[in-house]
Amino acid sequence: MKSKYGRLSVVAVFLAVVCVYWYVSADGKRDKDIPAASGPDATGGNEKQPLTEPVQLLNWWEQRLEAATSAGDYKVAGDYATRKASYYRSVGNEAEAAAWYETSASYWAKAKAVDRRFYDDVPPSAHEVTIEPYVSVPAGADNRKLAKFEPSSGTYLGLFGLFDWPAVEPEFGQYHPIGLTYSGWRKDENDMRNYFPVRFMNSIKSTASGALQIGWEPHYGLDSVKDDDYARSFARQAKEAGIPIFMRYASEMNGAWVPWYDEPAKYIEKFRLMSKVMKEEAPNVAMVWSPNFWPNDNIDDYYPGDEYVDWVGFSLYATPFFGENEDFSKNQIDYFAPLYEKYAHKPIMISEGGVTHYIRKTGKDYAKWGESQLANMYAYLPRMFPQVKAITYFNIAKSRSETLNADYIYDIRENTLMYDLYRRQVQSDYYLTQVEQGAATEDNVKYVPLPSAQAESLTGKRKLFVYVKMPMEVQPFAVAVLQGDRRLAISYEVPWEVELDFSALQAAEPLTVAVYNSKHEEVARQPFEWSKANLK
Repeated sequence: MKSKYGRLSVVAVFLAVVCVYWYVSADGKRDKDIPAASGPDATGGNEKQPLTEPVQLLNWWEQRLEAATSAGDYKVAGDYATRKASYYRSVGNEAEAAAWYETSASYWAKAKAVDRRFYDDVPPSAHEVTIEPYVSVPAGADNRKLAKFEPSSGTYLGLFGLFDWPAVEPEFGQYHPIGLTYSGWRKDENDMRNYFPVRFMNSIKSTASGALQIGWEPHYGLDSVKDDDYARSFARQAKEAGIPIFMRYASEMNGAWVPWYDEPAKYIEKFRLMSKVMKEEAPNVAMVWSPNFWPNDNIDDYYPGDEYVDWVGFSLYATPFFGENEDFSKNQIDYFAPLYEKYAHKPIMISEGGVTHYIRKTGKDYAKWGESQLANMYAYLPRMFPQVKAITYFNIAKSRSETLNADYIYDIRENTLMYDLYRRQVQSDYYLTQVEQGAATEDNVKYVPLPSAQAESLTGKRKLFVYVKMPMEVQPFAVAVLQGDRRLAISYEVPWEVELDFSALQAAEPLTVAVYNSKHEEVARQPFEWSKANLK
């Protein structure tokens, strides 16, 4: 039954158009500053005592502030100046804080058309703030058998939009081991063209440790899909590539914008057929079943079965609209959570995802909101949902979107705040830069909600991060962890990650998470009875 759905109606049409154009240029502005490695630099101490400066982060803010002022981008300059002011207030250096608040005010006065809805000018009520702490535990403790190319911990980075693969690391400050491209389907037996993405494959193979994600799309409908010379030849070329390949066959099948929609029984038949072909011809191919995250009421109808699926994928986009109206009530995590519950028995990839930060039709800029949404996608989502083992950003260039007359702009490089945040986040050692069976992060951990962790196992030093959700997707400026009136640690950037020595904590006393705004005013706090929790 075909239906109309609100939020993704515009995005879906746009994506369908994009898929017709398989090769996308990757122009756009380039900032040559590459970030240093990210990570919190929090120290313990009393709430009122100054803390050791997180030198790395402060230096990064200073670099970005200088770049913004040089470019005359006073919105970004005001943002970074405010961060510095808030930091100095948090450590009790009020004179330095006052000077930076004054500087930030001067930048905001020069800035044009700042949408203050996405800043914390009006503090939220405490009950409007969601606070969820997660703690690190050893990965692989369940002894679950890993799927093909599945890492035991961490998440592979992927990207769409650059086809000169050696340029990815200089552009984004980190190597991305998965490159996404699309391949079509021959129209009939007389179509002798080679649809395998040879050029892109060779570009990826020219780097150290790349892999392909191929969106293999039967544009002429499911009846054209057969176990024939074309399918077998495509599979043999995949084998000859000699690198890991994630074959994302006929994705987004639950959406009315693709020709293979609305025939779930036939879809399952054809997916199983192509899975059989790949297993027989190409042992280096992992089959990816990948619906769109919306509509979500028909996804299950298309599932081919565990025997035929190596990975589950989802397209996951954030837009500031539901239908024709602005809507900031939900984010990607809200939409993704129920899907994860159903399919977490498989490794999951965000096979393509993006954040709309500018609407061409209206000229409306959602830069700050876009930064928060990107934080949800890269700082929170893979850590909150440990079976998310790969994530690919759909970074179609703004110039290409304009050529296609698409309204929504996803290009990270066109939003300085998003570009800066992305380059910081992908430096995390949680992101893996090589696709290989059983790959792992250096400490080989995953994260579980603090209340569900076994108290007796929480000994020694552990990482702890905090998911915070506030109205309008405003992000905090700092998050601290306390026990009693003693501040144990504080973080100044998402995912608000700190390191705690649980062996040194008072076992009978709860941990408290406090959330601060840009004036370093506490907007919410919540205690967590970690010591009395049982494993769920």
